[in-house]
Amino acid sequence: MKFKKHYTTKDLEQVFDEKFRLPEGFMFGVANAGFQVEGGFNGKGEPLNNWALLERAGKVEPSGEAVRFWTEYEKHIELAKSIGLDGFRMSIEWARVQPSFTVKGREKPPFDEKAVKRYAEIVASIMKEGMEPVITLLHFTHPLWLGIDFWADQYKIPYYETYVREITHRLNTLLLEKHGMRPVRFWLTMNEPNGLAFITYLLRQFPHEKSGLRRAISAWDNMIVAHCRAYDAVHEVYEKNGWEEPMVSYNTIHLSLYYADKVMTDLLNARANGISRKEIGSYLKRGKALWNEEIAKSPEIVRPNPVFANIEKLIDLATAKAIGPDTFPKGIQALYSSPNVRKLDYLGVDFYDPFLRNMIALPSSRDISERKFNFNSELWEQVLNPRAFYHFLKAETFNCETLPIYILESGMCYRVRDNSFETRYDGATMDNFLQCYIFEVMRAIKDGLPIKSYFYWTMVDNYEWGSYEPRFGLFYADRSRTPVEISDKDASGTDAAGAYRDIIAALRSGNRERIIEVFLKEKW
Repeated sequence: MKFKKHYTTKDLEQVFDEKFRLPEGFMFGVANAGFQVEGGFNGKGEPLNNWALLERAGKVEPSGEAVRFWTEYEKHIELAKSIGLDGFRMSIEWARVQPSFTVKGREKPPFDEKAVKRYAEIVASIMKEGMEPVITLLHFTHPLWLGIDFWADQYKIPYYETYVREITHRLNTLLLEKHGMRPVRFWLTMNEPNGLAFITYLLRQFPHEKSGLRRAISAWDNMIVAHCRAYDAVHEVYEKNGWEEPMVSYNTIHLSLYYADKVMTDLLNARANGISRKEIGSYLKRGKALWNEEIAKSPEIVRPNPVFANIEKLIDLATAKAIGPDTFPKGIQALYSSPNVRKLDYLGVDFYDPFLRNMIALPSSRDISERKFNFNSELWEQVLNPRAFYHFLKAETFNCETLPIYILESGMCYRVRDNSFETRYDGATMDNFLQCYIFEVMRAIKDGLPIKSYFYWTMVDNYEWGSYEPRFGLFYADRSRTPVEISDKDASGTDAAGAYRDIIAALRSGNRERIIEVFLKEKW
């Protein structure tokens, strides 16, 4: 089915009436992650993370220079400024600030002051250009010295807590004393823990030594503990230093199954909702009922394979049976033993194709010719469903009515293979994607949802976990050249950054005619 605008002029007139205004402090931004953009990991004499062994064994494409964000961050910040952004999400790479350089090393190394100072320079530059930094403390990767299965070992969580305390204190001290800036306001303890646990230990697509459902659940439980401790640590550092209270959360990857997605958010917000430990079971059941009712309103863009749809239903039933108040004993203990009732200061959400039935795919003849025998759809095959975006945003507010929503990732992907661009199966382009998805964000705001940001993933084509074929960037990275060159268009030749810039400018203007015109525009 061809992707096209799903709204009419009348729809635009209803949403963007004379009273429409962006919420105060609303941020438009882009997001990236250190390992995916910085370059300089896992080679000789470079910091090693948990992907090093796969890269060195030739099982995945090496990350190499990535797009040189570490050495040329100024160019990236300038690109963001040219779009007119006021938010910039990035991550601190633990493997870089507490690095090891040998595969066999398992001793805890000291912090690298030069690396911490470099991160402070980057964050200060973002602030100086009028953008709010949103900092992810752990974006899927960890130092190799912690072993491959770090998240499977609860006794290693104190290493993470120490890292969080050290980096938040050191980074902010440098921002204040060396750069004359203020402390970072927005932190994410970790990126998409619900996705990381299952992708690593169930789907086995990320580095792991052991696998299985039980290990995935145990790792997720440890991540809940880690979030609770990190949340407390960041707030404690700020309180001790007399800094303005920070905003701390994690971001979930939206999945249509409650017990694969919203369950962690509801658990972390249970104490704030006055829920006792004995009431957690019934609390989660109510949460699932509310979630299912809203998610069921999402339209189907493509007719799902009935077999895959049934598999989704079976997994939903299985997770509802397998996951409950006894599934995360360590996480619940960490939550209820903490001196802080709150564990979320805002809701961080990511939205791509959330439906499991669309993620399952049999290998095609082309897959077989390319020696790909996995049973999942590729990133460039994801179904684009902007109307579902609205319902997931609404469902996110259940049990979390007092928390603002920050959309921290939303994007679409092309494929570039052997430096050759491939048109998407649905013909979608990033300019139309941005129109449709941002329209749904504005519609949700008009209906009263407390949405405070929209961040696109990502600004420049990056390293997508073992491959450079998926291209999410507003700007194309030409990898046929050494060093990599960044184009002023996206991989399809569309001026995606220009589209984003024009949409942002129109919405900020408050001019109804200008807003409607930009959402009706056909091509950039």
